[in-house]
Amino acid sequence: MKKLGFLLLIAALSPFHSITATADVRGEIAATREKSGGVYYAYPVTRDSLPPLPAGYKPVYLSHYGRHGSRWVIKDYVHPRAVDGLRAQKAQGNLTAFGDSVLSVLERCATHTKGHWGELSELGEQQHREIAGRMFSRFPSLFEGNTRIEARSSMEPRCIISMAAFSERLKELNGKLNVERHATPSNMKMIADDSEEARALGDKKKGWYKRFMPRLDSLTRNEATATRLFNDPSKVEKLSKLMTDIYEVAISIQDVNGLDEELLHIFTPEDLYNQWKMSNYRMYVRNANSVEGKALGPRCATTLLRDIVARADSALAGKGVPVDLRFGHDTALLRLLALASISGADMTLDGEENVADEWQTFRLVPMGANLQLAFFRNPEGETLVSVRLNEKPAAITGLKEAPGAPGYYRWEDLRRLWLSATSPVAALAERIEPGASRHFLFIEESSPEDFFEISAIDGKPAIKGNNPVNISAGLNWYLKYYPHIHLSWNDMTAELPAKLPLPAKPERRVTDLSQRYYLNYCTHSYSMAFWDWDRWQKEIDWMALRGINMPLAITGTDIVWRNTLRRLGYSAKEADAFVAGPAFQAWWLMNNLEGWGGPNTKEWYADREELQHRILGRMRELGMEPVLPGYSGMVPHDADERLGMEVSGKGIWNGFTRPAFLKTTDPKFNLIADIYYDELRKLNGPAKYYSMDPFHEGGSTEGVNLPEAGRIISSAMKRANPDAVWVIQGWNENPRAELLAGVKKGDIVVLDLASEIKPNWGDPDSPSKTKRAEGYLPHDWMFCMLLNFGGNVGLHGRLDNVIGGYYKARDSRFGKDLTGVGLTPEGIENNPVMYELLSELIWRPEQFTKEDWLKGYSEARYGKRDADAEKGWLALGATIYNCPWGNLQQGTTESVFCARPSEKVWRVSSWSRMVPYYEPQDVIDAAKRFGKAAPRLAGNENYRYDLVDITRQAVAEKGRLTYTKMQEDLKKNDMKAFKKHSDEFLELLKTQDRLLSTRPEFHVNKWIKDARSLGHDDAERDNMERNARLLITTWGPREASEKGKLRDYGHREWAGVLGSLYYTRWKKWIDARLNGDTAPIDFYPVDEEWVKQRGLYPERPEAECVGTALEILKKL
Repeated sequence: MKKLGFLLLIAALSPFHSITATADVRGEIAATREKSGGVYYAYPVTRDSLPPLPAGYKPVYLSHYGRHGSRWVIKDYVHPRAVDGLRAQKAQGNLTAFGDSVLSVLERCATHTKGHWGELSELGEQQHREIAGRMFSRFPSLFEGNTRIEARSSMEPRCIISMAAFSERLKELNGKLNVERHATPSNMKMIADDSEEARALGDKKKGWYKRFMPRLDSLTRNEATATRLFNDPSKVEKLSKLMTDIYEVAISIQDVNGLDEELLHIFTPEDLYNQWKMSNYRMYVRNANSVEGKALGPRCATTLLRDIVARADSALAGKGVPVDLRFGHDTALLRLLALASISGADMTLDGEENVADEWQTFRLVPMGANLQLAFFRNPEGETLVSVRLNEKPAAITGLKEAPGAPGYYRWEDLRRLWLSATSPVAALAERIEPGASRHFLFIEESSPEDFFEISAIDGKPAIKGNNPVNISAGLNWYLKYYPHIHLSWNDMTAELPAKLPLPAKPERRVTDLSQRYYLNYCTHSYSMAFWDWDRWQKEIDWMALRGINMPLAITGTDIVWRNTLRRLGYSAKEADAFVAGPAFQAWWLMNNLEGWGGPNTKEWYADREELQHRILGRMRELGMEPVLPGYSGMVPHDADERLGMEVSGKGIWNGFTRPAFLKTTDPKFNLIADIYYDELRKLNGPAKYYSMDPFHEGGSTEGVNLPEAGRIISSAMKRANPDAVWVIQGWNENPRAELLAGVKKGDIVVLDLASEIKPNWGDPDSPSKTKRAEGYLPHDWMFCMLLNFGGNVGLHGRLDNVIGGYYKARDSRFGKDLTGVGLTPEGIENNPVMYELLSELIWRPEQFTKEDWLKGYSEARYGKRDADAEKGWLALGATIYNCPWGNLQQGTTESVFCARPSEKVWRVSSWSRMVPYYEPQDVIDAAKRFGKAAPRLAGNENYRYDLVDITRQAVAEKGRLTYTKMQEDLKKNDMKAFKKHSDEFLELLKTQDRLLSTRPEFHVNKWIKDARSLGHDDAERDNMERNARLLITTWGPREASEKGKLRDYGHREWAGVLGSLYYTRWKKWIDARLNGDTAPIDFYPVDEEWVKQRGLYPERPEAECVGTALEILKKL
């Protein structure tokens, strides 16, 4: 959306009072210096006004939010610091005679203010009494007899006294009024809510504020004024801070009684303007729809605006009171004005000068500022609303006035707008682009079916749905198929067109698959191990846009286990030895290993707790039901000896000692389960879904009564929440049919984890070695796409299998128990095309071809149709993205560059099961075709990312072809040819490193930086980096890496790794062969040495990515 840096032009005959700048702001402040106070500007004496009311309408309800009245300055250090600062200069002989006179005024002000910091002044009380009197006079019918009025206040004394002054004046005018006054903690979220993110905008050491500080210091030095106060301003330490202190004293004088002083005149007009401008900008960024503040402040007014709507609805239905009064603060009111689209308060701007020209605190929130909503109804039941800011009519941006009633809005229109503004989807839209939410209507509509609908209302795209997740899915559908904007991992922001396209007719999409699962335990390690909140909230937005409503949320489960073990008698050190490190918690929680990568620090646990609270809060805000890890019997391997428990499943998993399984027949099972769920609830609150996978990947069932185990595990979960549902992975032989037999239908849902590869849902044609003739009958199940293994990088997909397999499953006899779809990859941030496809299936009732779908995908992803991009995708869709049915390879065809060298390299990891299914040259040709679109699409971020990714694949294919020549050379003992082809191979490897160094998504530096950023000291940062390096190389110590064959399972074709470890491996092997040494090389020490390294690797400017890719493609 083009930045809304324009003034709302109001016609001369408009009934609305303009609250935008109508003249030079500098001149206005110079003429009325008190306005430089901004939020300290005393409420101007006013006459309230109201547009002419259409015939037949009478007042029925008033809703009011008032800022407290004038007060003394809040900061108790301002006066003393200003006085001490000037006294220090006087002692040094640096204070002028004029400065000495200013010091005398400051001393008198300090004496007058002492002990009153933050208190409401007499003037503040008077302001509210006068506003109350005018309200009573304007709407006398609402204050008749013993009418009950409700008033609520912030718990700050100045707000409470403001409420008292206001309500007492009303009672003076009608002694029979029944005014109920409240000032309780329960009201604070409504009156003056805040969020951690909004508070963080005030951190001077981070983000926008850190960038702002040098300019703030420069413009508030006020050197022209300082030369009047000091003989030599350069000798004043922290001059800007001292001048700001004097300014703050000066602007506060207007708000108190009994102080006949004046200090504003000491500032030059320009210095006074600069002080106000910088203060004004800080208030804007933190409390308005700012670019730098990402509109975080206004989101804090969501509860308040919802309360305003709800109480109005109640009053109009005859269930509420005729007058609701609220008393709070300037920040809360500014946020409310921005969220409510009050014209002049809601614009999206950037830069302090633009803000100063168009958004002024002294107009919006002077002391005693207020927003009043006056409701009027006619005999036909139609309701009009007058919106008044500081007792003057205010306009609503983007909303038409009621027909025949200038200055008034229909309540149904205003209500719809405000409910849209408070929708969590509106907040999501703001994260896409500041200001974007105001160009949509988001409408939640109760319905027995899951749906979204795209239509046009009041000239805006309107997205309806029965819950926030489905509305988000509708927003994503609209963005892809109307303005052709694709939000993806590589870029979750966009600049929307100035005029959004409107649908010619409503488009409604419905599904009966209400469950949409996302993530795999492995994903939390292979991709998400080192994410902070900023990265997490982007992912949650990504989920919502794809309709995900059941995300696996395991962050912080280490806290649950640590606390559980402590309650069982384990020491903190012993508990820490059980919990895995940051990169390996997935396999620990899947009962595969203990302690590897740890121990973790107390700071780590504290951070995890805070992060999980934010994750779950956002997920639930968007209507998701997080899936939490439940308890199915895992205990430390020594629990039998330590706690006298009856266990099974003790053993080794790929070289690691695995936890034991506490038999469900042991009486301690329920005890431990109850402790675990209690700790889980303390951290996460109650949940509907719990994930449990007993006997995962080799877990022994020896001596276990599986039906009874299923019943007991389910019962323990049900004690935590009687409505809970067990979520279990369908992988290989699990869950055993006998275990399922012990669980009631409806109490469990099975994720058919790899439906596109080896379905176990009952498909009679499945190539799975563990396929089930009766599927998971009679239980519910979900069609899932696994796609990625180990987080490996590479183009890969099974387009026909996904499309055909889904519709085959839906229409089969097992379709009656199909409840949804799932995305279950081991690693993400790759192959976005496949995730987009799977997430769309439930909204497409008719089967379609991959060719038709890919054409639409190309247009959506790049913003327009392009023949070369489209042909490139069709070629990829026919080859590398169409792994055929029956091919059981696990994930991408791995890049030979990442392999440990030998004469017989095929796969990189021992688990890949790679089988050739496409011609490498076809991929290279597709990449070249795709590259031809660069002259037209190079400015599109998605194209830039895809060009590098597709070119990367082409280089990898060329590398494999070249390696094949090397193999042939060795067979022929043609060492001259081997030298030539080896040099070409090494050059290709370096080329790959050079290409990928232009994009952070393909560079190991990002992985390492993210890991180290979570540490609090060097030791913790080093362990984070150790975890990060281990996971993508040896995985474990020698035993696990070599005998357990885990090495390179999580390998990454990333810049940095290519140019260091992978190049070193290949160079070492090639040199040995050229020297006649054919002995096998032990590469574990090479890998281990790389794991022990610390530091980053060379990067190239991102701006070079297109040019670099095109240059490389020409040479392939």
